[in-house]
Amino acid sequence: VPAQPTGAFYAYARTPSDGRRFALDLLEREGVAATPGLDFGANATKRYVRFAYTRGMEDLEEAAARLLRYCRR
Repeated sequence: VPAQPTGAFYAYARTPSDGRRFALDLLEREGVAATPGLDFGANATKRYVRFAYTRGMEDLEEAAARLLRYCRR
């Protein structure tokens, strides 16, 4: 179930496996940057990444389309 963000401009998302590899591969294949969860706490952080949504809506829509394309592979 998608969560509605409240009070921040980040989305913390679980990945299918290793968050660090996911982030590096996403950046290389689609040009979308995510930060591995290892930088944010201690609770199962290896399987998470964090996305910042600090850009304009047009950039966010493009990033979302690229992320969807990446995940469908």
